[in-house]
Amino acid sequence: MSGYPARKVITFSVLIAIIAIFVPFSISCSKPPAPVAAFSVSYVSGNLMISEEYIAGMPPLKIQFNDQSTGEITEWKWNFGDGIVVEGKDESSRNPVHEYITPNTGYIVTLTVRGPGGMDRREELSIVTVFRCSEAAVAELSQVGAAIEGCLNAAGVQSLDAPVAAWDGSRGVVMAGGIDAADHLGVWDHFKATYEIAQDGSIVSGTDMSWGCVLWSASGLIGRAGWVAKE
Repeated sequence: MSGYPARKVITFSVLIAIIAIFVPFSISCSKPPAPVAAFSVSYVSGNLMISEEYIAGMPPLKIQFNDQSTGEITEWKWNFGDGIVVEGKDESSRNPVHEYITPNTGYIVTLTVRGPGGMDRREELSIVTVFRCSEAAVAELSQVGAAIEGCLNAAGVQSLDAPVAAWDGSRGVVMAGGIDAADHLGVWDHFKATYEIAQDGSIVSGTDMSWGCVLWSASGLIGRAGWVAKE
């Protein structure tokens, strides 16, 4: 009878030792949370950047992709939407620079991140647009009209202070009630063409300027830009 208490003490001590071993082990083996994919883009270089809502321009258009994902990440995979995929575990794979050379009205870019906790994917629609020459010129013409309209609305008037013979986007040229139309150009700082502006704000004509592959014809100003082959 005298040996029973001792066996109980030994058994209880062994149980405590087992718990002490396995509790830290179970905690250390818990799975970390899955990462959350996120990214942004910024302009590096290119023929023309003409939008503040997304990256846009004419090819070649070079873009910096910036990883903004959270969580523990060991691998990044980028699909730039033009058939090129970059995948790896180093810094160049995390924040790659990619050059677009093919026109597209809006590339779909996908970032997939992986880590000990799993994977996540982020897809951005039309985050990069690469214009053809004609598309870029039409976009510029639209921006000219929008800047003039914005100027008139801000001034609360229906006509400019004076007609303008040639406007290339410079400041102090197209004015209405002291308001400068150049303030409404967004990211634009100059045009590829120059425009004649009537006092009522209408675009009368534009000079023929080279866009690299075509020439813009002033005869097409009514409704849309006109095009002739570059000689």
